[in-house]
Amino acid sequence: MAIPAQRGDPVRLMHRRLFLTGLLMVTAFVGHGAWSVYHKEQESRVLRTEAESQLASLEAREARLRGDIARLKSERGVEEALRAEYELGNDGEEVIVIVEPPAPPPEPKPRESVWERAIPWW
Repeated sequence: MAIPAQRGDPVRLMHRRLFLTGLLMVTAFVGHGAWSVYHKEQESRVLRTEAESQLASLEAREARLRGDIARLKSERGVEEALRAEYELGNDGEEVIVIVEPPAPPPEPKPRESVWERAIPWW
C-alpha cells in the first residue's frame, strides 16, 4: 500500500502542478506561434493575388507593346504614326478649312440726353 501514500506526497503534487503549468505555457506558446503563422499565410495569400494581377496586367501591356513595335516596323505603321503625330496628308488629299462667318457689327449705343449727363441722379 505504498502507492496511496505517494499520491498525497506534497512534493510530488507540487511537481505535477509545475509540470502542468509548464505544459500549459508551452501549449500557449505553440498556439500563439500557430496563430501568427496563420495570419502571415493570409497576408501572403493577399499579396500573392495582388502580385499575380499585376503580372497579368504587365503581360497584357507587354503584348500590346510588342504588337505596336511590330506594326511600327512596317511601312504602313510608320505612315500611320507620322499622320497621327504631325497631321500629314497623302498625295491627292485636300485640306478643308472651315471658316466662321463674320460677327455682326455691334449695335450703336443710344445717346444720352443733355440732362442725363448734367444730372446723373435724374
